[in-house]
Amino acid sequence: MWQVWFKGNKKPIEMSGFDEEHIKLMCGPAKVVKVKRMPEEKEDNTPMERLGPIGAKVHQPADYDEGFKLLKEYVDSIGGPPEKLRKKLRELFIDYQKPEKKPQDVVVKRKADTRYSG
Repeated sequence: MWQVWFKGNKKPIEMSGFDEEHIKLMCGPAKVVKVKRMPEEKEDNTPMERLGPIGAKVHQPADYDEGFKLLKEYVDSIGGPPEKLRKKLRELFIDYQKPEKKPQDVVVKRKADTRYSG
């Protein structure tokens, strides 16, 4: 890919060609002021994280129901989604109720008998 500036235009036009001469021949009678090669995009070669357990089939349909159950458990463990998100879910006809708080073990400490024994 090349950037080509023509006489009278401030912005370049992107063109593809073999070299500068080829670009100039493709432009015909238009006056080419400047030709600059665009840098090639680099490919991202970072390894991808594998889906599923090791040794599993590659082309297998995703289990969305189980995945959403896991996500719901996590969101419920942190107190549920914020009210803004809950309202947006209601607009999509999704009833996301606030999670019930589990009763925590309440330890009742008795005060030591402060009466004088004696």
